[in-house]
This record gives sequence, C-alpha cells and structure tokens, in this order.
Amino acid sequence: MKSKQWVFSLAALMLLISVVLAGCGGSGNSAKGDAGGNSKGDYTIGVMLYNYTDIQGQQIKAYCSYLEDHFNVKFNFATVGPSEEGHISGLENLLASGVDAVISGYDTALEQSLSLVEEAGVYYAVALGEVDENVSSDYFVGGIKQFGENPEELGAKYAEQAYAAGVKQIGMTSFLEFAFVDAPAIIKGFTDKMEALDTKGEITVYPTEFHSFAPENAADAVTKVISDHPEVDAIFGLGSGMDYVYPAILNSTKPNIPLLALGYNDTTEEGFESGKVLMAGTNNYGQVIANSFAQIYDRLNGKTYADWKPNGYVNYVTMTSIEEVKDFKNYIIPEDKSNGPVTADELKNVMLTYNDAATWASLQELTSRTLAEIKAARN
Repeated sequence: MKSKQWVFSLAALMLLISVVLAGCGGSGNSAKGDAGGNSKGDYTIGVMLYNYTDIQGQQIKAYCSYLEDHFNVKFNFATVGPSEEGHISGLENLLASGVDAVISGYDTALEQSLSLVEEAGVYYAVALGEVDENVSSDYFVGGIKQFGENPEELGAKYAEQAYAAGVKQIGMTSFLEFAFVDAPAIIKGFTDKMEALDTKGEITVYPTEFHSFAPENAADAVTKVISDHPEVDAIFGLGSGMDYVYPAILNSTKPNIPLLALGYNDTTEEGFESGKVLMAGTNNYGQVIANSFAQIYDRLNGKTYADWKPNGYVNYVTMTSIEEVKDFKNYIIPEDKSNGPVTADELKNVMLTYNDAATWASLQELTSRTLAEIKAARN
C-alpha cells in the first residue's frame, strides 16, 4: 500500500514538474518557438500608411495577415496624413500602444521619428522608399528601393515597350519631383533608352508635365500635354498612371491615346484588351513587407546581418499583356498568399532567426524576383 502511494506521489511530482517546465518554455522561447506558426501576438508591429483602401494598402494588410499566421506577431495599423505633424502624431500613438517595432511607408520626419523610437526602444523601418544612408541609429532597420536597384533600368524598360509599339510622339506626366524622388531617374532612363533605340531620329519625347496628388491635377497635366502637342500619340504616366492618368485620357479630346503607366488597377486588363494601355506596373507589396519584416523580426530576436546595408530593394512588377495581368493576379496578389511572391518558408530561410547562414544579400535576392521567376517557383 505504501509502495503504491509512493509511486502515485512520484507520478504527481513528475506531472507538476512538466507543467512548470511547459509554462517556462512558452513565450520566453520567442526566437525559435514559432517555427510551426502556432503562436501569435508575442510581438506587435505598427504599420503607418496614408490609407488602406487602394491596392497598396489592401495588399500590405493582406500580407501582414499572412505573416500573423506563420510568426508570433500581430500588426497594428495606423492611418497617417502626408504632413509631418500627422506622421509624428500617428507614430506617437503607436508607441503609446506598446508596439515593439514600426514599419512606416515613408521617410517623413525621419530624424524626429528615430529620436522618438530610440527613446521608446522600438525598431523602425521605411518600407516605400530609399533613405539617406547618413542617417543612423541602433533602432533604424533601413529603407527599401521600391523600383529595383536602379530606377533608370525601369524607365528603359518602358522605353523598349513604347518603341516596340511604334509610337513616335510621346508625352509624359508625373507627380512632382520633391515627392516622387525616383521620377527623375525613371524619366532619364526612358529618354536615354529611347534616344539609343531611335537611330533614325523619328521619335520625340516631350518635356514632363508635373502635377500634384489629386485626379484633377493629373487631368490638367494630360490636357496641357494634348493642348501643347496635338500630335502626341502616347503618354507615359508616372503619377498614378492607371488611377489618375488613364481616366484623364479617356475623358480628354483624344481618348484613344495609348498609355504607358506606372500603376495598376482593375481596369488594366480591359486597357490591354482595347489597346489603350501599352504597359502597366506596380510595386510588389508582398516583397516590400517581407523585406522590412524579416529584418525587424531578426532585430527583435537579437540578430543583425553581417552584410547589412541601409537600403534594400524589391522588384517593380511590369505587365505588357493580358496574360501577364493574369499571372500578376495569380502570383503577386493572390488571395492565398502561400501562392504569392514570398512564402513564409522562403522568408524563414533567409532570416537569421531561423538560419544562421542567412545573409542580407540572400534576403534581397528573394525579395527582388520578377513575376516570371515567382511563377516558375510556384510551378
């Protein structure tokens, strides 16, 4: 009888020890304990954007939701305006809520933002733009070149499509240079490439009409292009090409002028079908967030790439056909993000938290794959 009581007591003791050990091993093992994606919410990352209603905001939110399913993280979304005051107010609210890191879409008030996050001990990344490499902080994760390593190459790509389409008189519109800092490089890449292709001197590229951030501003720019150059037979729209420039052309006195657009929306496929859109493109927002998130998550787990650089880069997706639009929908913005541009397993393979051999360069390679390369990886 005493022997049975002793055995029972020993079993009870072992059960108690296992419960205690299980409790100690829960959230404390944050670096590697989420490999199966079963734990959520140990880290909170704030995200700051102007809005979440366009393709940019929608896709960023969707990819963040996918990350929540595979990492011990949750996201807190803040809507901020374009002013420095609105940006700082939004950041202060996120910090007050207790976030562990912040992904800002923009480098607005960067030095003041870094001062605030340093004081709070919170990591900070800029997702939709290159940052000044002279700005440094132990809490600064860096920025992202959203038009690839060299924006001039993107401009050249659009020039090749324009040349292949046989257009001769090309107008250009763009957001103002102070706000769209990559515009000059893209425009230069376009004009230089067109000059190289136009060996017979038959093509004219007119000076760019710059406009502000409302649809009516883009409409005014399109009107001026057509008024000043009635012979124009194509427009390269850099300032929200599909959302702003395309409707402006359709409502103009020359609605059949074809468009080369920096931009994408639900009318893009119809534009290719009608021949009114020659080329379209948009940021790969899954790659953008994957790049920022991987670096932030590693920092939260005490990891930093030995080959780290202040600015990473992602691929800017371009489309020239209905088939490519369909591939874009299937592999860049699918509802099931496990079929999308960067899967959780692919991302973990280039993160130091999960792979001691991971490098910053390997992360950039993963997050700069083209549409064709992503499609090949999924098939």
